[in-house]
Amino acid sequence: MTIRTRLTLRFTGLVSAILALAFACLYAFCWYFISSDFYRRLDRKADTIGELLIRQQMGPQLLIQFTRLRKDQLPAQKIAVYDGRNSPVFITNEQVPLAVSTQVLDAIRAKKNKKFRQGAAYVTGVRYATTSGQYVVLASAENRYGDQFLRQMLVVLVGLFGGIVGIVAFSGWLYAGDALRPMKRMEQQLNHIFPNTLQERLPVSTDNDEISRLSTTINRLLDRIDESFRLQRMFVANVSHELKNPLTQISSQLEVALLNRRESAVYEETIRSVLDDVGDLSTLTRELLQLSQVNQASAVGLLTDSVRLDEVVWDIREEVSGIHSHYDVTVRFDELPDDFNQLAVPGNTALLRTALKNLTENACKFSSDGKAVIHVRFTETAVVISVQNNGTPIPADDLPYIFEPFYRSRQTAEVRGNGVGLSLVERIVRLHQGRVSVTSGEGQPTVFQLELVRQFTS
Repeated sequence: MTIRTRLTLRFTGLVSAILALAFACLYAFCWYFISSDFYRRLDRKADTIGELLIRQQMGPQLLIQFTRLRKDQLPAQKIAVYDGRNSPVFITNEQVPLAVSTQVLDAIRAKKNKKFRQGAAYVTGVRYATTSGQYVVLASAENRYGDQFLRQMLVVLVGLFGGIVGIVAFSGWLYAGDALRPMKRMEQQLNHIFPNTLQERLPVSTDNDEISRLSTTINRLLDRIDESFRLQRMFVANVSHELKNPLTQISSQLEVALLNRRESAVYEETIRSVLDDVGDLSTLTRELLQLSQVNQASAVGLLTDSVRLDEVVWDIREEVSGIHSHYDVTVRFDELPDDFNQLAVPGNTALLRTALKNLTENACKFSSDGKAVIHVRFTETAVVISVQNNGTPIPADDLPYIFEPFYRSRQTAEVRGNGVGLSLVERIVRLHQGRVSVTSGEGQPTVFQLELVRQFTS
């Protein structure tokens, strides 16, 4: 069922319920007023007969003549008087049947007054107490005009109810369609955007309504999807390129080695070269696996440790210094906090070690003297780690792209690597709800700064 249909049904149902309640109340009020008025007229007739016959002791024949002369006769009017033994002592209009049981007469004597229906006739009973006994006066008649009015009123109300409900349903269908027209237009635009025109966006009106806010949210989602597709295309292209080079080198070296018989030393050199290329492939594959595993969806299962960053920094210093004799890593701390829990952040120890190791190793690799400085300081909400070196500054044109996978500037093209390390660092820090930034300029050190929060936000 479409939203338009559901809205129409709910709107029609609500209006129908209100209308039915109003019409039912109107009909009940009219029925009560007409019935009460007719019973009052019967009460007056019963009181008149009782007063004349019982109180004034007018003769029955004279009273019958008197009632016939009255011009306010009701349709099928009948009046009957019963004595204490429930025997009729006075009856008018004997052609109209009025069978009343002794239980009803006894109930009238007990309650003094009783009103009830007998078929189409309205009946009212009144008790008269005298010294000779208790009499019951019954007055009955048909309220033909009132009943006919109620029947006609019921037909009119039912017809009016059906007509109004039909108009409301049609109007609700039109209004629901008008209200949902922006959604339908949005659906058509989104179908046009996917998958070939991701650069297009939904128009956002100046009205700060739900549709404009939804359009803004969808545009942000499209921005992320477009960026994801762009990175995916670039990632696939770069992976293809990075895998093609070592595979081509391996293939060409083996083909050349098989062209002619050579000395064992030549074969040994070829095998070493192939092993180096295989090692590059293995390193690239490992880095790609790490890069693919670090994503926001796995954050819940990965970030379960309480990581002491001071310990991680000292371990990284020892590890990177042992990679090459030329590397020299210095660690500096601001004033240490009194509470050592402030040195810890929530996260994953292995991932944070990988990020810091990549930054520190890169700092030593691209430094002119092989030295790197790790500076650790503490704020109220975060731990800030800076890794700096004094190598050749990163060109300003390359700074916006250095965290993209496989991106390598002219400065780093001559150094062995795959261009995955900084992208992996950026993903790890973002996974820990932190931030990574870089500053570099002529005459200034190159500084990579990591800011890791002490408490994750939901």
